[in-house]
Amino acid sequence: MKPIAIFGTGHGFNTPGKRSDGFMENGKVVLKENSVNEAVGNKLSFLYWFNKVDSYFITNEWHDVPLYERVKRERRIAKELKRLGQKSVFLSIHADAFHVKNAATGGRFFYKSEGGRKIAEHLTYYLENNGYDLNLRRPKQANFKMLRDTSSPAVLFEMGFMTTKSDLEKLVSDEFRNKTALLLFEGLQKLDL
Repeated sequence: MKPIAIFGTGHGFNTPGKRSDGFMENGKVVLKENSVNEAVGNKLSFLYWFNKVDSYFITNEWHDVPLYERVKRERRIAKELKRLGQKSVFLSIHADAFHVKNAATGGRFFYKSEGGRKIAEHLTYYLENNGYDLNLRRPKQANFKMLRDTSSPAVLFEMGFMTTKSDLEKLVSDEFRNKTALLLFEGLQKLDL
């Protein structure tokens, strides 16, 4: 049975620390995390709508939706889907940052549960083999609240590092964002739990 995707984009536009520190143009930070997360999330949402495939986009606000509220939204939807005999998966979309500029590169899927591990491995393989524009590191187990407290098997995707110039150049590109959304859509559509 193909699971129904529930996804969110995490941080708000003004969330402290969620930006490409040190990369400035005309006195302004080049990228805030919310900008790339929302762009990819909106494109992913459009792909689900356009292809007439059910999905749920739980965060589309520019303010920071607290973690407990994101978990509450996911749990409510997952509970209703379960009641209807449907399976669900949860994807949290992010862009990474590191305290040393230009020292870390590439994307990574994080997971907590065994179900999350299977999704992380599947999506890593799918993106790697279908032209994802950044290196992908091996999936890693983590104890993030959005992985630990959600009802669905969950993954958190760090697309790349805003604090590394080569990754940042991709993250600000609309072509990269379109491709990332398409690969996530296709990868999730090929997932069978």
